[in-house]
Amino acid sequence: MVAIRNNRPLLQTGHCVISDYGCDWVERVLQEAADEAGVKKLPFRAEIARAVMLYLEKECPLPAVPLEYLFARLREVLHQVGLPLIADHLRCQTPPVDIDLRELAECEPLPLFFYTELQQRLDGLQRLGLNTYHFSGRKPCSLALGSRRRSCPTQQRALEELDAFLSARHVVTV
Repeated sequence: MVAIRNNRPLLQTGHCVISDYGCDWVERVLQEAADEAGVKKLPFRAEIARAVMLYLEKECPLPAVPLEYLFARLREVLHQVGLPLIADHLRCQTPPVDIDLRELAECEPLPLFFYTELQQRLDGLQRLGLNTYHFSGRKPCSLALGSRRRSCPTQQRALEELDAFLSARHVVTV
């Protein structure tokens, strides 16, 4: 196995430091800003994202960059390349944090304890300044919460409850 060193600076937000982010995150943030601005097709989205990542990997002299500073610089770049509408709608957000729902359901198989633990984790991450999440293992989680081995109406209800819980908390998911 060959290991390639990641030369990107760390991202700082609150008391949290993030090292796992990539070009797809920058592209998603740009597309969300375009969607909010009412721009259907953002020109050169992939190229802008690659340019940002190239700068961070090759030219950025800082070992850690505050997230707000990165987004302020990104807004400046968007203004300079003639995309002020996108720059005005750019929202500062963290790269997505993965939350393994299957693992959480295996530790807390009763729905009452599962949802309490999930809410505590989300609150803790939000206190750290992390505001975007990726939830993996939704179906295995619903099987564990419904005490089932395969799909059935009980498992489907558990999955619907899980989705309703997440949407009621206005959680930003990827």
